Amino acid sequence: MAYEIRQATLDDGTELLELWHGFTSHLSKHDDRYEHKESADDRWLQYFENQLLDSKYGTVIVAEHEESGELVGVLEARIMGNHPIFRLQDHGYINGHFVAEEHRGNGVGAALLDEVHEWFTSSPKDIDFYRVDVIHGDESSEAFYESNDFEPVEHVFERSVGREQ
Repeated sequence: MAYEIRQATLDDGTELLELWHGFTSHLSKHDDRYEHKESADDRWLQYFENQLLDSKYGTVIVAEHEESGELVGVLEARIMGNHPIFRLQDHGYINGHFVAEEHRGNGVGAALLDEVHEWFTSSPKDIDFYRVDVIHGDESSEAFYESNDFEPVEHVFERSVGREQ
């Protein structure tokens, strides 16, 4: 199968919602707090249109199936600022990296990472590294990122305050 890896456009917004639903469905298998709120679609589309497109500090990269024209993968990337206290400099962050299940194993996820690597190295910011979060229990994503030269650097822990929701 052949795929075109490219920057997302405004016209991709509605179709990207399908991939975003796939991504959040994947997350909610590990933590049900990632299920959508009622107004989630409209809010995500506004975020996509107003903060992600045409930003010098962010991008959305898509994988488009060359035969069908269907979007089968997505990756959102941002440049994060310097930390006010630590020596943690400007760095990149990957969010929403997702490939439709029926297209996994064909190199789409790695191709999206290659494209974002190029974007990070040619961005207007001078960064030394970029990160991606993996939800606890998602061993296949951990293995995927490690096989693509990412190294684990931090674990996030939380504790409930015991309130009923």
